[in-house]
Amino acid sequence: MSIEQGQLFSAILAGPPGTGKTSVLHLIKRYTDYEVVQLNAAFTSVDEIKKWENYAYNLRGIKKLLIFIDEIHRFNKKQQDVFLPGVETGVYVLYGTTTENPEHVINPALLSRCRILRFKKLHENELRKILQKAIEHVKIDVSKAGESYLISSSNGDGRFLINSYEILSNMAKTIGKSIIDDEILSTYVGEELTKYTDSEHYNLASAFIKSIRGSDPDAALYYMARMLEGGEDPRFIARRLVILASEDIGLADPFALVLATATMQAVEMVGLPECAINLSECVIYLSLAPKSNSSYEAVSKAMEIARETKNVPVPRHLLNIEGSGYKYPHSYGGFVKQDYLPKKIKDGIYVPKNIAKEAKLAEIYKKLWKERFATKDIEEGKVKKE
Repeated sequence: MSIEQGQLFSAILAGPPGTGKTSVLHLIKRYTDYEVVQLNAAFTSVDEIKKWENYAYNLRGIKKLLIFIDEIHRFNKKQQDVFLPGVETGVYVLYGTTTENPEHVINPALLSRCRILRFKKLHENELRKILQKAIEHVKIDVSKAGESYLISSSNGDGRFLINSYEILSNMAKTIGKSIIDDEILSTYVGEELTKYTDSEHYNLASAFIKSIRGSDPDAALYYMARMLEGGEDPRFIARRLVILASEDIGLADPFALVLATATMQAVEMVGLPECAINLSECVIYLSLAPKSNSSYEAVSKAMEIARETKNVPVPRHLLNIEGSGYKYPHSYGGFVKQDYLPKKIKDGIYVPKNIAKEAKLAEIYKKLWKERFATKDIEEGKVKKE
């Protein structure tokens, strides 16, 4: 809408590759009277940006200027300060594209002066439309199998889809065909399908995690081996194991997190091929360990309650002020009856499970609740204060 009306605002265009961020530039050129300067942060200096800013000042009142920066995250946060004067005064409009999380890679001062426009991976129907336009332009048709391959292998990346189609259509033209059929696919895709694509990465990682969660070490080792054979970074696998150790095993066996963290360190120090042994040891242990997701459920519930009660004040006796009435537990033998949650929060957050080592923690938790409050329905997490 703003492009059609010629009323542009400075923005950060964030999203995966091939989702249309740079295509916005073509719409701006088509529908607005802005003079467009297209740059790439990988090849542009701060001094060059300053020169364009001076040019924009000289152009002010005569013509509107848009500075379009691809991969703006390649400027570090200090370098990004160079955009602040121009964006602040409106002497030019800034469009910066990034495949990273803008909250992490963009200078907060610059981010506060820009809108974030988020781009998502393209859906199958959108990819199919792009493919159809390419077919109409090149005049080389695609079989059902070819269409399925091109869409699935692109993983939501329109640019990748077009590039793959161009390669296959050129192969078809070379042998005098007007369609990308099974023969073309077997020649090109036969090798390509054995490559470790993004789609393969996500599918195998999902199967890997679910196999460990399901206590099947054989399946977990198989999918891990598939990932390593495909060229997966073993550090990615190690990080996933650290997450799983808390998310799916948690307090049922707290040692799982210790082992997973040690494995991550071993992978970093040893590297392939030997670190596969470290990963194997950890995968087998985590697969056979007792499972509890109580820590995951507890923090999810805590975050939900925190969002709903973010303006609720902390109880006075917990504030760092003199005479607040806080009772120091060590002065009472290690435990003293007092409230820690705001009065508006009446339900328990952590719901213990009677599984393996967590069963002992559950006993302690229930005992402390009974000491602190008159309780009921502890197992369901519906612990009410009197």
